[in-house]
Amino acid sequence: MNGAHAAGRPVVSVIVPAYNAAEFLDGAIERLLQQTLAVDSAAIEIIVVDDGSTDATATIGARAATEHASVHFFQQERNGGVALARARAVAESRGDFLWFVDCDDDWADFALEKLVAAARSTGADVVVCGAEYVYPGQRRPLAAPALTGPITGAEAFGLLLDGELTGHLWNKLFRHSLTQEIEFTPARVHSDLAMVAQLIAAADRVAFISDVLYSYVVRGGSIIRSGSRRAESLLLVEQAITTAAITLDTRIISSNSYGYFRLRYVLLSGLKDALNGPYDDEERDAIVAELRSRLTWRLVLLAARRRDWKRLALAGTAKVNIGLHRRVLRFAAEKGAA
Repeated sequence: MNGAHAAGRPVVSVIVPAYNAAEFLDGAIERLLQQTLAVDSAAIEIIVVDDGSTDATATIGARAATEHASVHFFQQERNGGVALARARAVAESRGDFLWFVDCDDDWADFALEKLVAAARSTGADVVVCGAEYVYPGQRRPLAAPALTGPITGAEAFGLLLDGELTGHLWNKLFRHSLTQEIEFTPARVHSDLAMVAQLIAAADRVAFISDVLYSYVVRGGSIIRSGSRRAESLLLVEQAITTAAITLDTRIISSNSYGYFRLRYVLLSGLKDALNGPYDDEERDAIVAELRSRLTWRLVLLAARRRDWKRLALAGTAKVNIGLHRRVLRFAAEKGAA
Protein backbone atom coordinates (compact mmCIF):
# COMPACT_ATOMS: atom_id res chain seq x y z
CA MET A 1 0.00 0.00 0.00
CA ASN A 2 1.21 3.55 -0.77
CA GLY A 3 0.14 6.59 1.26
CA ALA A 4 -0.49 6.70 4.98
CA HIS A 5 -3.95 6.78 6.57
CA ALA A 6 -4.84 10.13 8.09
CA ALA A 7 -5.18 10.10 11.86
CA GLY A 8 -8.68 9.12 13.02
CA ARG A 9 -11.48 7.29 11.27
CA PRO A 10 -12.65 8.80 7.94
CA VAL A 11 -16.32 9.67 7.51
CA VAL A 12 -16.48 8.16 4.01
CA SER A 13 -14.37 5.68 2.10
CA VAL A 14 -14.74 6.26 -1.63
CA ILE A 15 -14.33 2.97 -3.49
CA VAL A 16 -12.71 3.31 -6.93
CA PRO A 17 -12.14 0.08 -8.90
CA ALA A 18 -10.00 0.69 -11.96
CA TYR A 19 -9.26 -1.50 -14.96
CA ASN A 20 -7.34 0.01 -17.89
CA ALA A 21 -8.59 3.39 -16.66
CA ALA A 22 -5.47 5.48 -17.25
CA GLU A 23 -7.46 7.97 -19.34
CA PHE A 24 -9.79 8.80 -16.46
CA LEU A 25 -8.20 7.90 -13.12
CA ASP A 26 -6.14 11.05 -12.52
CA GLY A 27 -9.14 13.29 -13.15
CA ALA A 28 -11.42 11.19 -10.97
CA ILE A 29 -9.03 11.36 -8.02
CA GLU A 30 -8.61 15.12 -8.38
CA ARG A 31 -12.40 15.62 -8.47
CA LEU A 32 -12.86 13.41 -5.41
CA LEU A 33 -10.24 15.45 -3.55
CA GLN A 34 -12.36 18.53 -4.34
CA GLN A 35 -15.40 17.16 -2.49
CA THR A 36 -16.66 19.83 -0.10
CA LEU A 37 -16.80 17.21 2.66
CA ALA A 38 -13.03 16.90 2.22
CA VAL A 39 -12.38 20.43 3.48
CA ASP A 40 -11.42 18.50 6.60
CA SER A 41 -8.63 16.40 5.06
CA ALA A 42 -9.45 13.45 7.32
CA ALA A 43 -13.13 13.30 6.29
CA ILE A 44 -12.66 11.04 3.28
CA GLU A 45 -10.28 8.38 2.09
CA ILE A 46 -10.07 7.29 -1.53
CA ILE A 47 -9.41 3.59 -2.05
CA VAL A 48 -8.18 2.81 -5.57
CA VAL A 49 -7.83 -0.84 -6.60
CA ASP A 50 -6.19 -1.62 -9.91
CA ASP A 51 -7.80 -4.79 -11.26
CA GLY A 52 -4.82 -6.14 -13.19
CA SER A 53 -4.65 -3.35 -15.76
CA THR A 54 -2.31 -3.51 -18.74
CA ASP A 55 -2.04 0.27 -19.23
CA ALA A 56 -0.68 3.01 -16.94
CA THR A 57 -3.47 2.70 -14.35
CA ALA A 58 -1.15 1.27 -11.69
CA THR A 59 1.44 4.00 -12.21
CA ILE A 60 -1.19 6.73 -11.88
CA GLY A 61 -2.76 5.17 -8.80
CA ALA A 62 0.56 4.66 -7.03
CA ARG A 63 1.65 8.22 -7.79
CA ALA A 64 -1.61 9.66 -6.45
CA ALA A 65 -1.19 7.70 -3.21
CA THR A 66 2.31 9.09 -2.82
CA GLU A 67 1.14 12.66 -3.41
CA HIS A 68 -2.04 12.62 -1.29
CA ALA A 69 -2.32 11.16 2.21
CA SER A 70 -6.04 10.45 1.73
CA VAL A 71 -5.48 8.28 -1.38
CA HIS A 72 -4.64 4.60 -0.86
CA PHE A 73 -3.68 2.37 -3.77
CA PHE A 74 -3.83 -1.43 -4.04
CA GLN A 75 -3.14 -3.73 -6.96
CA GLN A 76 -4.72 -7.06 -7.79
CA GLU A 77 -2.33 -9.68 -9.17
CA ARG A 78 -4.67 -10.45 -12.07
CA ASN A 79 -7.89 -9.17 -13.57
CA GLY A 80 -10.71 -10.74 -11.54
CA GLY A 81 -13.61 -8.42 -12.31
CA VAL A 82 -15.05 -5.34 -10.66
CA ALA A 83 -16.81 -7.23 -7.84
CA LEU A 84 -13.54 -8.67 -6.52
CA ALA A 85 -11.80 -5.31 -6.89
CA ARG A 86 -14.55 -3.69 -4.82
CA ALA A 87 -14.32 -6.46 -2.22
CA ARG A 88 -10.59 -5.75 -1.85
CA ALA A 89 -11.23 -2.01 -1.55
CA VAL A 90 -13.92 -2.46 1.11
CA ALA A 91 -11.62 -4.79 3.08
CA GLU A 92 -8.97 -2.06 3.11
CA SER A 93 -11.37 0.81 3.94
CA ARG A 94 -12.02 2.41 7.35
CA GLY A 95 -14.78 4.97 6.76
CA ASP A 96 -18.13 5.00 8.54
CA PHE A 97 -19.80 5.11 5.10
CA LEU A 98 -18.98 3.78 1.64
CA TRP A 99 -19.50 5.44 -1.73
CA PHE A 100 -18.82 3.44 -4.89
CA VAL A 101 -17.87 5.42 -8.01
CA ASP A 102 -16.66 4.62 -11.52
CA CYS A 103 -13.69 6.74 -12.48
CA ASP A 104 -15.03 7.56 -15.96
CA ASP A 105 -18.22 9.15 -14.56
CA ASP A 106 -18.97 12.57 -13.09
CA TRP A 107 -20.47 13.81 -9.82
CA ALA A 108 -21.27 17.02 -7.97
CA ASP A 109 -18.50 18.51 -5.81
CA PHE A 110 -20.95 18.56 -2.88
CA ALA A 111 -22.24 15.01 -3.41
CA LEU A 112 -20.74 13.52 -0.26
CA GLU A 113 -21.68 16.52 1.85
CA LYS A 114 -25.34 16.06 0.86
CA LEU A 115 -25.32 12.28 1.23
CA VAL A 116 -23.66 12.27 4.63
CA ALA A 117 -25.96 15.04 5.91
CA ALA A 118 -28.98 12.96 4.88
CA ALA A 119 -27.58 9.85 6.57
CA ARG A 120 -26.94 11.72 9.78
CA SER A 121 -30.28 13.55 9.89
CA THR A 122 -32.34 10.42 9.22
CA GLY A 123 -30.19 7.75 10.83
CA ALA A 124 -30.36 5.83 7.53
CA ASP A 125 -28.05 2.95 6.66
CA VAL A 126 -28.50 3.70 2.95
CA VAL A 127 -29.10 7.07 1.26
CA VAL A 128 -30.27 7.16 -2.37
CA CYS A 129 -29.78 10.34 -4.39
CA GLY A 130 -30.93 11.57 -7.78
CA ALA A 131 -28.76 10.72 -10.78
CA GLU A 132 -28.68 10.85 -14.56
CA TYR A 133 -27.43 8.95 -17.58
CA VAL A 134 -25.21 10.94 -19.92
CA TYR A 135 -25.21 9.89 -23.58
CA PRO A 136 -23.46 11.72 -26.42
CA GLY A 137 -25.51 14.89 -26.80
CA GLN A 138 -28.22 13.78 -24.37
CA ARG A 139 -28.94 13.52 -20.65
CA ARG A 140 -31.66 11.32 -19.19
CA PRO A 141 -32.78 11.35 -15.55
CA LEU A 142 -32.51 8.09 -13.65
CA ALA A 143 -35.94 6.96 -12.52
CA ALA A 144 -36.27 7.10 -8.74
CA PRO A 145 -39.14 6.70 -6.27
CA ALA A 146 -40.67 9.99 -5.13
CA LEU A 147 -40.40 9.44 -1.39
CA THR A 148 -40.04 12.15 1.23
CA GLY A 149 -39.29 10.07 4.33
CA PRO A 150 -37.13 7.06 5.15
CA ILE A 151 -38.48 3.53 4.64
CA THR A 152 -37.38 0.16 5.94
CA GLY A 153 -34.81 -1.97 4.17
CA ALA A 154 -37.52 -4.56 3.47
CA GLU A 155 -39.70 -1.92 1.80
CA ALA A 156 -36.74 -0.71 -0.26
CA PHE A 157 -36.02 -4.31 -1.30
CA GLY A 158 -39.58 -4.53 -2.63
CA LEU A 159 -39.05 -1.36 -4.66
CA LEU A 160 -35.88 -2.89 -6.09
CA LEU A 161 -37.74 -6.03 -7.18
CA ASP A 162 -40.48 -3.90 -8.76
CA GLY A 163 -37.94 -1.83 -10.70
CA GLU A 164 -38.82 1.42 -8.90
CA LEU A 165 -35.41 1.52 -7.23
CA THR A 166 -32.43 0.82 -9.47
CA GLY A 167 -29.63 -1.59 -8.69
CA HIS A 168 -26.83 0.92 -9.27
CA LEU A 169 -24.21 1.37 -6.56
CA TRP A 170 -23.04 4.84 -7.50
CA ASN A 171 -26.15 6.86 -6.51
CA LYS A 172 -26.18 5.42 -3.00
CA LEU A 173 -24.24 5.92 0.23
CA PHE A 174 -23.96 2.81 2.44
CA ARG A 175 -23.11 2.41 6.09
CA HIS A 176 -19.88 0.45 6.19
CA SER A 177 -21.17 -2.07 8.75
CA LEU A 178 -23.70 -3.41 6.20
CA THR A 179 -20.90 -5.05 4.23
CA GLN A 180 -20.43 -7.55 7.06
CA GLU A 181 -23.81 -9.01 6.06
CA ILE A 182 -23.12 -9.62 2.37
CA GLU A 183 -21.07 -11.66 -0.06
CA PHE A 184 -19.36 -9.94 -2.97
CA THR A 185 -20.96 -11.89 -5.81
CA PRO A 186 -18.13 -12.47 -8.36
CA ALA A 187 -20.29 -11.72 -11.39
CA ARG A 188 -18.58 -10.09 -14.37
CA VAL A 189 -21.77 -8.13 -15.16
CA HIS A 190 -24.65 -6.90 -13.00
CA SER A 191 -22.59 -7.31 -9.81
CA ASP A 192 -23.93 -3.88 -8.74
CA LEU A 193 -27.45 -5.29 -8.57
CA ALA A 194 -26.37 -8.22 -6.40
CA MET A 195 -24.55 -5.92 -3.99
CA VAL A 196 -27.34 -3.36 -3.76
CA ALA A 197 -29.95 -6.05 -3.09
CA GLN A 198 -27.90 -7.55 -0.27
CA LEU A 199 -26.99 -4.19 1.27
CA ILE A 200 -30.57 -2.94 1.21
CA ALA A 201 -31.85 -6.20 2.67
CA ALA A 202 -29.39 -5.77 5.55
CA ALA A 203 -30.40 -2.14 6.17
CA ASP A 204 -32.82 -1.02 8.87
CA ARG A 205 -33.61 2.31 7.22
CA VAL A 206 -33.23 3.72 3.68
CA ALA A 207 -33.53 7.44 2.94
CA PHE A 208 -33.95 9.34 -0.33
CA ILE A 209 -32.88 12.80 -1.50
CA SER A 210 -33.91 14.32 -4.81
CA ASP A 211 -30.65 16.16 -5.55
CA VAL A 212 -29.04 14.94 -8.77
CA LEU A 213 -25.53 14.21 -7.54
CA TYR A 214 -24.15 11.57 -9.93
CA SER A 215 -23.83 11.41 -13.72
CA TYR A 216 -23.28 7.96 -15.23
CA VAL A 217 -21.50 8.44 -18.55
CA VAL A 218 -22.56 5.78 -21.07
CA ARG A 219 -19.71 5.05 -23.45
CA GLY A 220 -19.48 2.80 -26.50
CA GLY A 221 -17.30 0.26 -24.68
CA SER A 222 -19.40 0.15 -21.53
CA ILE A 223 -19.90 -3.37 -20.20
CA ILE A 224 -23.67 -2.84 -20.12
CA ARG A 225 -23.58 -2.28 -23.89
CA SER A 226 -20.98 -4.85 -24.82
CA GLY A 227 -21.47 -8.33 -26.24
CA SER A 228 -19.94 -10.18 -23.30
CA ARG A 229 -21.13 -13.60 -22.14
CA ARG A 230 -23.52 -13.00 -19.26
CA ALA A 231 -25.13 -16.38 -18.58
CA GLU A 232 -22.97 -17.30 -15.60
CA SER A 233 -23.18 -13.79 -14.15
CA LEU A 234 -26.97 -13.70 -14.41
CA LEU A 235 -27.18 -16.99 -12.53
CA LEU A 236 -24.91 -15.67 -9.75
CA VAL A 237 -26.96 -12.48 -9.45
CA GLU A 238 -30.21 -14.45 -9.29
CA GLN A 239 -28.77 -16.62 -6.51
CA ALA A 240 -27.61 -13.58 -4.51
CA ILE A 241 -30.95 -11.81 -4.72
CA THR A 242 -32.89 -14.98 -3.95
CA THR A 243 -30.78 -15.52 -0.84
CA ALA A 244 -31.35 -11.92 0.25
CA ALA A 245 -35.10 -12.31 -0.28
CA ILE A 246 -35.25 -15.52 1.74
CA THR A 247 -33.28 -13.87 4.54
CA LEU A 248 -35.86 -11.09 4.70
CA ASP A 249 -39.01 -13.20 4.34
CA THR A 250 -39.44 -16.57 2.62
CA ARG A 251 -42.84 -15.42 1.29
CA ILE A 252 -41.10 -12.96 -1.04
CA ILE A 253 -40.10 -15.83 -3.34
CA SER A 254 -43.73 -16.50 -4.25
CA SER A 255 -44.65 -12.82 -4.64
CA ASN A 256 -45.48 -11.03 -7.89
CA SER A 257 -42.64 -8.60 -7.21
CA TYR A 258 -40.08 -11.41 -7.17
CA GLY A 259 -41.66 -12.94 -10.27
CA TYR A 260 -41.44 -9.60 -12.08
CA PHE A 261 -37.79 -9.30 -11.12
CA ARG A 262 -37.03 -12.80 -12.46
CA LEU A 263 -38.85 -12.01 -15.70
CA ARG A 264 -36.82 -8.87 -16.33
CA TYR A 265 -33.35 -9.57 -14.97
CA VAL A 266 -33.06 -13.33 -15.29
CA LEU A 267 -35.21 -14.69 -18.09
CA LEU A 268 -35.47 -11.81 -20.60
CA SER A 269 -31.92 -10.60 -19.95
CA GLY A 270 -30.70 -14.17 -20.25
CA LEU A 271 -32.49 -14.72 -23.54
CA LYS A 272 -31.13 -11.49 -24.96
CA ASP A 273 -27.63 -12.51 -23.92
CA ALA A 274 -27.99 -16.01 -25.37
CA LEU A 275 -29.26 -14.76 -28.72
CA ASN A 276 -26.77 -11.89 -29.08
CA GLY A 277 -23.74 -13.10 -27.13
CA PRO A 278 -20.66 -14.93 -28.42
CA TYR A 279 -21.91 -18.50 -27.87
CA ASP A 280 -21.62 -21.44 -30.22
CA ASP A 281 -24.87 -22.99 -31.50
CA GLU A 282 -24.93 -25.80 -28.96
CA GLU A 283 -24.39 -23.48 -26.00
CA ARG A 284 -26.96 -21.01 -27.31
CA ASP A 285 -29.62 -23.66 -27.87
CA ALA A 286 -29.11 -25.11 -24.38
CA ILE A 287 -29.36 -21.72 -22.66
CA VAL A 288 -32.43 -20.69 -24.65
CA ALA A 289 -34.19 -23.99 -23.96
CA GLU A 290 -33.49 -23.78 -20.23
CA LEU A 291 -34.70 -20.19 -19.92
CA ARG A 292 -37.85 -20.81 -21.96
CA SER A 293 -38.68 -23.78 -19.73
CA ARG A 294 -38.67 -21.39 -16.75
CA LEU A 295 -40.78 -18.75 -18.52
CA THR A 296 -44.33 -19.48 -17.33
CA TRP A 297 -47.51 -17.78 -18.51
CA ARG A 298 -47.91 -16.40 -14.99
CA LEU A 299 -44.66 -14.49 -15.42
CA VAL A 300 -45.69 -13.28 -18.88
CA LEU A 301 -48.96 -11.94 -17.47
CA LEU A 302 -47.13 -10.04 -14.75
CA ALA A 303 -45.82 -7.68 -17.45
CA ALA A 304 -49.40 -7.11 -18.65
CA ARG A 305 -50.64 -6.36 -15.14
CA ARG A 306 -47.94 -3.72 -14.79
CA ARG A 307 -48.66 -2.28 -18.24
CA ASP A 308 -45.07 -3.05 -19.22
CA TRP A 309 -45.92 -3.48 -22.89
CA LYS A 310 -42.35 -3.82 -24.14
CA ARG A 311 -41.59 -6.72 -21.80
CA LEU A 312 -45.01 -8.22 -22.46
CA ALA A 313 -44.15 -8.37 -26.16
CA LEU A 314 -40.73 -9.84 -25.44
CA ALA A 315 -41.98 -12.40 -22.92
CA GLY A 316 -44.99 -13.45 -24.98
CA THR A 317 -43.01 -14.01 -28.16
CA ALA A 318 -40.28 -15.85 -26.24
CA LYS A 319 -42.90 -18.19 -24.83
CA VAL A 320 -44.56 -18.87 -28.19
CA ASN A 321 -41.86 -18.71 -30.87
CA ILE A 322 -38.17 -17.92 -30.50
CA GLY A 323 -37.88 -16.75 -34.11
CA LEU A 324 -40.58 -14.16 -33.54
CA HIS A 325 -38.85 -13.19 -30.30
CA ARG A 326 -35.64 -12.53 -32.26
CA ARG A 327 -37.54 -10.14 -34.55
CA VAL A 328 -39.04 -8.27 -31.61
CA LEU A 329 -35.58 -7.97 -30.04
CA ARG A 330 -34.18 -6.51 -33.27
CA PHE A 331 -37.09 -4.05 -33.53
CA ALA A 332 -36.59 -2.92 -29.92
CA ALA A 333 -32.85 -2.46 -30.52
CA GLU A 334 -33.45 -0.42 -33.71
CA LYS A 335 -36.04 1.73 -31.98
CA GLY A 336 -33.70 2.35 -29.05
CA ALA A 337 -30.88 3.36 -31.39
CA ALA A 338 -33.10 5.75 -33.38
